[in-house]
Amino acid sequence: MRMFGMSLLKNKKFQIFSGVFFGLVIVVILIVLFSGADRKTATLANNSARKGLEGFTFFDLGADSRFSDNVRDGLEDKLGSDAIEQKNVLDLTVNYKGFLRKYFKDLDELNQKLNFPPGERVEHNTFKLMYRHSQNREVPFEYVELIFSNYTQKPLLFRISSPKEGAFIVDTIRQKYGAPKVIEWDQGRGRSLHWEKDQSILIITIGQDRYGDPEYHTVIYYVPNLKELLFKELQEAQKHAEEIKQKGKTAF
Repeated sequence: MRMFGMSLLKNKKFQIFSGVFFGLVIVVILIVLFSGADRKTATLANNSARKGLEGFTFFDLGADSRFSDNVRDGLEDKLGSDAIEQKNVLDLTVNYKGFLRKYFKDLDELNQKLNFPPGERVEHNTFKLMYRHSQNREVPFEYVELIFSNYTQKPLLFRISSPKEGAFIVDTIRQKYGAPKVIEWDQGRGRSLHWEKDQSILIITIGQDRYGDPEYHTVIYYVPNLKELLFKELQEAQKHAEEIKQKGKTAF
């Protein structure tokens, strides 16, 4: 009986020790996991911050920027009064029909998805700001068009037209982002420079106005934001289709 009692006591001590040891192991594992998660979160945050600083910008507006009243006021100070449109078509075409298909196949595929079904006017949940008298503010822009997502307030597509005085733009961008890749088209009569960074694309096409003077057409495609817009719209379309389906089931 005494031996049985001692055995039972030892078993209890062993169980207590095992429980404490097991608990300590779990705590250590949790600490490692959470500290690892914190480091990962911090790394992602730092990467995101760097991404925002390294991407293409126009008046400090980049891929991670969000539109606000303050942003609009700042643009008005620099570019003059704006005109705004809601629910816009997003046609990514530049230079001529087929240019993207030949030189930027991924952009062309995205453009087709944004404008499906073909031949129809497809409007997106966006808003567009337009500036037509920017030269009155002593900046080298004849026309500026900025399109943002209504979901995220992030930029999607910028188009900027500059007269011959805008030649310095190419030098500025070259200094900031390095040497561009060059595309000669229309039997050498067309010339486009392009840069790619953080999945976004900047294209400057150098052409001529009706007087033979050079003019510059700049387009910035914020590709990750365009893809995000497309994904959200597809989600909404699927949700809408499911709601119609459910209503049909309950009708009878």
